Amino acid sequence: MDKQAFARAAAKAADGAADSGIGTRNESPLHAALKLYFEPRCAFREVPVDGYIVDIKNEAGIIEIQTRNFLKLKRKLAALLEHHAVTLVYPVAAVKWVLWIDPDTGEITGRRKSPKRCLPAAAFAELGCIQGLLLHPNLRIRIAMLELEEYKYLNGYGENRKRRATRAVRVPLGLLDEISVDAPAQFTRLIPPGLPPCFTAEAFRKAAGISLSAAQAALRILCAAGVAVHTGKQGRRYVYALAGPATG
Repeated sequence: MDKQAFARAAAKAADGAADSGIGTRNESPLHAALKLYFEPRCAFREVPVDGYIVDIKNEAGIIEIQTRNFLKLKRKLAALLEHHAVTLVYPVAAVKWVLWIDPDTGEITGRRKSPKRCLPAAAFAELGCIQGLLLHPNLRIRIAMLELEEYKYLNGYGENRKRRATRAVRVPLGLLDEISVDAPAQFTRLIPPGLPPCFTAEAFRKAAGISLSAAQAALRILCAAGVAVHTGKQGRRYVYALAGPATG
């Protein structure tokens, strides 16, 4: 992890000063910054491979950056993994500042720090969409824990027009941590702290600060990876335990 290199990449992406290969295809500042950080050399970005355009192909293999909607990536990822080592990068907003854009005037107001701090476990919501590929020996995962600004339009519901408002863009400010999952056992690195010895999906949800559906996806992944086991039921709820200590 190189925080200074990421800061330079984020500044370059935000300024729109990146060289050719960045800022194309309506690329967001977040995606552009991550791509510049993981591969500063233009010649190794936006490379054709097996009928697909990949974000990065260099000496380490293929790097694909996906900021959301893993379901759309599933077919492409499955094809690439057959013949290539692929690193999948996903950003998580560990610290988020929210700003509001008036859709009529363009005025930006209200920069405030969100009280919600996402943990690495937030990635499970997207990883569940590609569960069948997660244990592939050619796949590596990188979770980039970021501080970022999120801009939203004041076009939602309620008196202040903020409820269910449309997100405009996310702008990265800094890299706080980088978590690697290079083998099934390393999925323990995404497990939230504070879990009791035996726990339900609801308990996992609370500890991780994610939705119940994401918690259920997480437990399916952890069980498939062999780092959690189903131990029984508590009423109508399944009970789980970690197969070993949650180490980093």
